Amino acid sequence: MRSRNLLAFLTFQSFRLRRSLQPHRTNSEVNGHHGHSAGTGLRISECLGLQWHDLSFAEAVIQVRRTWTCGQVGWPKSKASKGPVPLHPLLAEFMFRWKRKTPYSQPGDWVFPSFKLKGQQPRVANMLVENYLRPAAVKVGILSSHRDDEGRLVDDDPRRFGFHNLRHSLASFLVRIRTDPKTVQTLLRHSDVKLTLQCYTHSVSEDRMAAAGAMLTAIFSHAADRSGPKAD
Repeated sequence: MRSRNLLAFLTFQSFRLRRSLQPHRTNSEVNGHHGHSAGTGLRISECLGLQWHDLSFAEAVIQVRRTWTCGQVGWPKSKASKGPVPLHPLLAEFMFRWKRKTPYSQPGDWVFPSFKLKGQQPRVANMLVENYLRPAAVKVGILSSHRDDEGRLVDDDPRRFGFHNLRHSLASFLVRIRTDPKTVQTLLRHSDVKLTLQCYTHSVSEDRMAAAGAMLTAIFSHAADRSGPKAD
């Protein structure tokens, strides 16, 4: 069983992750999920629950009206979760291209449909993670791996990794650039500001650990240099 420690990664790592997803049809969809989760904070169930009439290109907004989990249509987690999400021009451009590419582009069609089921249902989140997102994260070094006897990368990272990591990384990024907590709460659609403040606490703890590690590395490296070679 993989560890439940929630991994957050940096902006350049997210860029590499996106670049590693090759531009065939399925990975175009994964890139769409990546853009929604990393840029808007949408939960994967909310991404999968999107239909084309939920995206307003004219008003630059995404309406979260439903979720898709375990093969069932559901409702957003809370009243706050139903809040409108900004559709940034960069994401809008990508989604407009995807709309022109997919054969399921009518207002009531799923934005990320199952082609195997001829658009009748959205894709399966676990499959997208295991077959595409996680291997891409291994490839760019976000997750640890090793080479087998044939030189192939083998995933040996015990941590869980999925689309929620993108949402968590967005929260960490917003905290690090000193975004106002109310803005972070609104974008992530937290029903309680305490959840938002936990992001701040977690991020501060990570920064302190990194700072302490840098200092200790410098101290021990310096000590090792001064000790010099030992006599036989």
